[in-house]
Amino acid sequence: MTPVAGLPPFADRPIAEADLAALAAAVEGAAFQQADFSHARHMLLALHYVRAHGPEAALARMRSALQAFNARHPPRFGYHETITAAWLGLVASHAAEHAGAGVHEIADGLLRRYSSSQALYAHYSRARLLSDEARAAFVAPDLAPLPAPGDGVRIRLATEADLAAIEEIYAFYVERSTCTFATTVPTVAERRAWLAAHGPRHPVTVAVDGDGTVVGWGSLSRWNPREAYARSVESSIYVREGRHRRGLGRRILADLVSRAIALGHRTILAQVVGDQAPSLALHRALGFEDAGRLRDVGYKFDRWLDVVLMQRALPHAEGGRQP
Repeated sequence: MTPVAGLPPFADRPIAEADLAALAAAVEGAAFQQADFSHARHMLLALHYVRAHGPEAALARMRSALQAFNARHPPRFGYHETITAAWLGLVASHAAEHAGAGVHEIADGLLRRYSSSQALYAHYSRARLLSDEARAAFVAPDLAPLPAPGDGVRIRLATEADLAAIEEIYAFYVERSTCTFATTVPTVAERRAWLAAHGPRHPVTVAVDGDGTVVGWGSLSRWNPREAYARSVESSIYVREGRHRRGLGRRILADLVSRAIALGHRTILAQVVGDQAPSLALHRALGFEDAGRLRDVGYKFDRWLDVVLMQRALPHAEGGRQP
């Protein structure tokens, strides 16, 4: 790699933890040029953030570092959320596979395993990687699943066998949170009918960890039953209590966005209670815009609550014809 002032070369000796920290500092300080930001340096930067901050927090650190670096040294194609998230998934998976190894062995194996950026094309087509929706936010792969980012969590379609876990997660929010305006937990029969009513164009998903526990769920529902609203959907996401601040909500919502695009929907709407700042921030981070505020429309826990209507437009075919 090209020598950079204050940054030790990696090719002539084993890579140490201090080398990775120095690389991160150089990127965050924009201490070298875009032309010197090689594929190998991208890999090692991702490895540093995964090891220093964990697979989930690594994405926020990597995003921040790349945006700061690119602001000083504008790249040809700009910061790309999907590519960054995908590489972090591959890096985290590799690091988890070699958790007992030293940093040099992990880094060396990583660079040999993914010596070319073409590795992502096993998971994404080039058109997918360079699409507008991929630049705007993480989208699921279209060729083969990516490894989970080190924690073993995967997202799949829900089945009737998941309904008890879905209900358990939801019950917490019904009884203790303003995230939902429901005040009674649905019966088993009501929840079974709810799942059956969704169908292929309105999927219900679950996030499942390595031991099979459902740790969150999401859904795309009809926004309005009238026919002209057929391509407008409403998103809902819920994360199991005790599993917050690990990026699960973001992954569930990003997966719903990707599914909505693939299904040909035109827009996703979300109704977020005005006092739920983390949920508002999450939706804004994934491209949702505030579309209006309904004041004092809900009354729960002895207080009146606003609802913020949020909307994300989705890519669509020219002419806007119904698929």
